[in-house]
Amino acid sequence: MLAGCLALVGCSTVGPGMGKTCFSCDEQRLVRLVPLAHISGADQGGRFRHPLDLTLAEWEATARSVMVRSVHSPLLGPSYQGATEPLFLDEEVRYLGASLQQAFQQATAQEQVVFALARPSEAGLDQLTSGAWFVEAGRIHLRLANCRVAVTIPSIRRQIWKDPLFAQTGTFYEMVPGERQALVTPSRAGGNPFRPEPVELAIDYHGTTGEEAPASSGSAFPSAPVRLLEEQLGLLKRLREQGVLTEEEYRSKKQQLLDRL
Repeated sequence: MLAGCLALVGCSTVGPGMGKTCFSCDEQRLVRLVPLAHISGADQGGRFRHPLDLTLAEWEATARSVMVRSVHSPLLGPSYQGATEPLFLDEEVRYLGASLQQAFQQATAQEQVVFALARPSEAGLDQLTSGAWFVEAGRIHLRLANCRVAVTIPSIRRQIWKDPLFAQTGTFYEMVPGERQALVTPSRAGGNPFRPEPVELAIDYHGTTGEEAPASSGSAFPSAPVRLLEEQLGLLKRLREQGVLTEEEYRSKKQQLLDRL
């Protein structure tokens, strides 16, 4: 599958619904540009801050900064958590760094960069990790749909390779935010009660390199108060769309937030 896309170049010969460009894709790993229309639960009104031009070192630092820990819930005894560890292995960091750098240089405001990785386990089964990357409200977002999930059914694996945001049950890991990182409510969650919702980590762009954000008001990355306001307004909008808030309540709460500026 996509055996010809082994070099770090764009591949335009992808299957239906699989996106327009694939970067270094094979049966064990992929990074692909996908229009919002092909993403599970995508908000077609959303526009991302793409393209984004970061160095290879910056993308590798971003991938390396993502941490997870295992969660154990035995039938007998209390639940407990494992040690915090990097989500990606060194070779996965190198692959993602090179692929994400190319992908985000070409990504439009209506595309996400999806990925999937298969890691062999001691049990002989591949563990799949998949999700999407995008830049929104001045931060790099990682939406993690599957984290080291052992998939034994070939059709499920094919579906994840077709749609890396196709989340499976049985994910026993949670993301652990680090410095200048935060877990956020997915702004484009699918809302399917029969599927687990992806987890989303927001990473401050300048936190990946140790640089301070430019003080200029013309920066492409808003200040923290502005980002918080954008997230709160987005939450109000979703609550209105879900019927939790009436139109009058929505307008009132929205005005209260705007009055704080």
